Amino acid sequence: MSLVDSIDHYRYPDDVEIKQNKFREFLWFCAGADLQLLRHCPQSERIKEEGIGGVVLATAVLAFLSSSYAFYRVFNPGTDEGTPTIAVVSSVFFGLVWSMIIFNLDRFIVSSGGHGDGTEKITLDEFLGAIPRLLMALIIGFTLSKPLEIRVMQSELDAILVAKQGEYLYGRKDASGNVLTQDEKGKPLKPGAYDTEKTRWDLEVKKLKEVNFKALIDERKQITEKIEEYRLLEIKQGDLAYKEAGGTAHNGVSGRGPGWKDAKELQSKYQEQKEAQEAKLKAWEADNQVELANLKSEEEKIAREHDVEMVKIKDIANHMGGLVNRIMWAHEEFPTVSWALTLLLLSIEVAPIFFKMMLRSGPYHYLTENQREIVAARYAVERKANAQAGIGGQHAEIEIYHQANASLVSSLAHLNSEARLSQQALVKFEESVSQDINAHPEKYIQLDTSAKG
Repeated sequence: MSLVDSIDHYRYPDDVEIKQNKFREFLWFCAGADLQLLRHCPQSERIKEEGIGGVVLATAVLAFLSSSYAFYRVFNPGTDEGTPTIAVVSSVFFGLVWSMIIFNLDRFIVSSGGHGDGTEKITLDEFLGAIPRLLMALIIGFTLSKPLEIRVMQSELDAILVAKQGEYLYGRKDASGNVLTQDEKGKPLKPGAYDTEKTRWDLEVKKLKEVNFKALIDERKQITEKIEEYRLLEIKQGDLAYKEAGGTAHNGVSGRGPGWKDAKELQSKYQEQKEAQEAKLKAWEADNQVELANLKSEEEKIAREHDVEMVKIKDIANHMGGLVNRIMWAHEEFPTVSWALTLLLLSIEVAPIFFKMMLRSGPYHYLTENQREIVAARYAVERKANAQAGIGGQHAEIEIYHQANASLVSSLAHLNSEARLSQQALVKFEESVSQDINAHPEKYIQLDTSAKG
């Protein structure tokens, strides 16, 4: 049997046949419990661990829902109209990853929490020892609660979003729809982004026409005004001629008499003058073609800049419904509901820690401790109480690793033996070389025959 098998497969006698239930085993896994030991425990012990595992599993599910909605609001900060598929897929993926992280943390927190002192009361030492786990659980619960809060209040928050977007785009309005220029305290209100941008655009166009192209525009304006004047006079005389012919004029006589002729003559005269002005306008446009093209180009440039700014304004308005803004609105508008949901999620998150501290020591706890002692004894690990010197007379538990110590002693003895044998070999080697030097000294002396006396 391998080392892993000898540790992980226990040999407890058991006369009770427990039916296999994968879901129950999964709940035990969620609680971080030892499945092999639980099979030898009473039903009450297994129910306790199933309950703890159920809370951990429920927290993971809530973490998935909460984080998915949070990421959904990150990828799609507006309302749900026109929801992009990429936002849904991304939010589900990241929500799954985040829920696995929370599941792993919760499983670690409850599995490392111990069993308290074996009584139903939570002592001060137990509570102080559980503070790090409680802090982790509170942080997890707080982060999970916020996205769920804004999901529960989504309809109300969407209504607030629409109002905020309207205020940003068009300014604040009263009940009748009139734009307000000051608030209840008489302070001036900032105009809407649309009004601000339109004012800036109007000023730029006005500056363009009144400064850069004023003479050109004034000259064209005079001609177009003359055309409009003669056009209206022509229409007026044509209407008068129609009334003269029908007998509805001031004299009441129908037919094409002198009044009708005078009206037709004036109509023709004004038509000729209008056509003359139109011809003058065409000639003028031909003479100022370059200047008019420059004016049109500048106007189009301003219009393009205006369109770009309007797109930016709309984009800002669409992104006002992000996660942070919704959380802020929820706390501002619905503080009671917000805190109630937060406390509910926090209680679910910290409940397993308190329950484990309140549980009495039972068969599962005894078997767990027994298995630890068996493994320690099997591999020669001894725990001994050691009184520490100093004020207070505190006692600490030390571990003695006999198997490791025996291996250390064996290794040291082997090294010492090798060292002694090496020393003995060196002595013998020195004796052998010394005898050879006495017998043949010339082998170890080299004479320099090239030296000159």
